[in-house]
Amino acid sequence: MLKITKIFNNNAILAENEHGTELVILGKGISFNKKVGDLVNEQAIEKTFSLNKSIFATHLTEILSEIPPQYFRLTHRIINHANHLLGTELSNNIYVSLTDHIYHAVERLRHQQPIQNGLSYEIQRLYKKEFAIGQYAVQLINREMKVEMSDDEAGFIALHIFNARTDSEMPETYRTMQIIKDILAIVGYHFNLVLDPNDFDCGRFITHLQHFSQRLFSNQEIPNFGDDFLYQQTRKAYPDVYQCVEKINKYLVKNFDKTLNQDEQLYLAIHIQRIIRK
Repeated sequence: MLKITKIFNNNAILAENEHGTELVILGKGISFNKKVGDLVNEQAIEKTFSLNKSIFATHLTEILSEIPPQYFRLTHRIINHANHLLGTELSNNIYVSLTDHIYHAVERLRHQQPIQNGLSYEIQRLYKKEFAIGQYAVQLINREMKVEMSDDEAGFIALHIFNARTDSEMPETYRTMQIIKDILAIVGYHFNLVLDPNDFDCGRFITHLQHFSQRLFSNQEIPNFGDDFLYQQTRKAYPDVYQCVEKINKYLVKNFDKTLNQDEQLYLAIHIQRIIRK
């Protein structure tokens, strides 16, 4: 048995169960013809959140109290679409982060202050499913809120989806994207090449860079197996490739105070050689 303790809007309420646990409950028309103290129509429940003493709980109630309800409905529809497309349940944190993002993105557009996404191209290539969800979200927002969002916003939304799917934080996701973008630029400039992310070997290189970046900034050390013979052999065979690897190392030292060990230099060199041999 659930009793209503607060009505946020027509589709969101705060309720209490028989054990005194507070729940935020979502459902289309869940508070229609209801008042505080009434029992919840449990057949209308679509999603529940337990309000334990957490930052998420605090932020969720703030969002429901301060942001117009249509934004939360939009987020709910986008998340349902994402869960279906990805075949997984996204982290609950996205209900707060994405609602807040969409609200402020729409406000910026209405004040003619959109933010450009300098990583939009990389996001499209790295996170194709998430970007497709972002495009669905942009079409939905444009239709419902009467604005004209671009694919830049689809990229931002894609990152929110990716973070919720992997329990990542936005700063580390941005950092990974920037590192991939910069290293691809270093390789392209060094060899005077236009890299195609859709190429098989380039795609494998990007995947390697993604995992490499995550390892680089985790507490785990990148393993160094000490295969000095193979390292020396490849240095002799591909000196130009190792000049490029050294540029990547200098970039990492300068910007992140991180350095490549011998094995990671070897892995990068092998990937780069596969790309430039064509």
